[in-house]
Amino acid sequence: MYQKYHIDEQFNFQINRFIEPFYQDEEVQAEVYAASRRINDVESWISVWIDLGKKAVLAHHYALSSAYYQLADFFIGEDHPMKEETYQLFKSNYYKSIDDSGIEFDQIHYENGKIPVAIIRQDGAKKTLVFHGGFDSYLEELIRLVLTHCVGVLKDYNFVLFEGPGQGMSLKSGLPMTYQWELPVKAILDYYNIEKADLIGMSLGGYLSMRAAAFEPRIEKVIAFDVYYSMMDSLTMKLPAKAAATVHKINNPVIATLVNRKILATTKTNVDMAFKIRKGNEVMKTDKPSNLIKSISKFTMSGIEDKITQEVLLLAGDHDMYVPTKTIDLVANSLINAKSVTTYLFDQSSGGERHCQVGNKQIAFDKISDFLS
Repeated sequence: MYQKYHIDEQFNFQINRFIEPFYQDEEVQAEVYAASRRINDVESWISVWIDLGKKAVLAHHYALSSAYYQLADFFIGEDHPMKEETYQLFKSNYYKSIDDSGIEFDQIHYENGKIPVAIIRQDGAKKTLVFHGGFDSYLEELIRLVLTHCVGVLKDYNFVLFEGPGQGMSLKSGLPMTYQWELPVKAILDYYNIEKADLIGMSLGGYLSMRAAAFEPRIEKVIAFDVYYSMMDSLTMKLPAKAAATVHKINNPVIATLVNRKILATTKTNVDMAFKIRKGNEVMKTDKPSNLIKSISKFTMSGIEDKITQEVLLLAGDHDMYVPTKTIDLVANSLINAKSVTTYLFDQSSGGERHCQVGNKQIAFDKISDFLS
């Protein structure tokens, strides 16, 4: 169940996201609660989790050390001198914590960079589930979810997991994120000669997967984990109505200058906004808030809803900090040509009320398994 580790919503969400596998470990929980009290800014965030990562390594608790290093890595920018170290510590400790002998690792050359792929096969499986993340996920997060929640449950499926443009090693290889997600999905399907597959996108991947399905007929079932209509929602949903309306006029040079000044001032005291702008500029390869907003405004389902003809599963939480609750009905009602639309809105009584059901991932994967079965 979702925990209250820290008063800052963004800090607290990320702690829950990466510490979720250790909810039942009382010693880890006590350690995390104590550590969270020492965090008051990004600098203290980084140092606290790095120290705990070192401690967990000494105890040979590699799954935990990986989680701690990933927490440290989360708020470190790509140009920070510590970025490569924390990223590699997170990855190396993760792979020490699992048996990866059953995972095939590959890379696909794509445009001027590479798409990393991990394939998990099951004996006798005939179907393929392609799985990707969104705004800030790494391949290892996808692997952990599949090993924990999918392998052995979805026995008919082989799993093809990838980091697309703007994500993980793809970003580091020079590929900015694209709203035309059908292109990397097509590259995956073509490269492995996959004639038909089901597709799941996590977080912003809830939009990306729907976009891919709209233009890729080889996709038969598509899962938005969670639902996402427009990336702009994540930026504007907590703004006053007047400020949100101003952001939507970003093509006006005068307004763009005003927005740049206002947003940059806000990032000095608002961890959530600072993260969104810093990470957004990295992912999109933009240089200031106004140009970032122009880029993310292209990430919308508007105009493609009628092109989605697959069986669709939409998941949502009613306490999602990135997506308005009304989005699930908006998307469901817009899919006029979908073969079928199944929706689940999780609340606090059921659990899974947070973004991507952080706090109770199992409840989401139960619905995903039912849908795919």
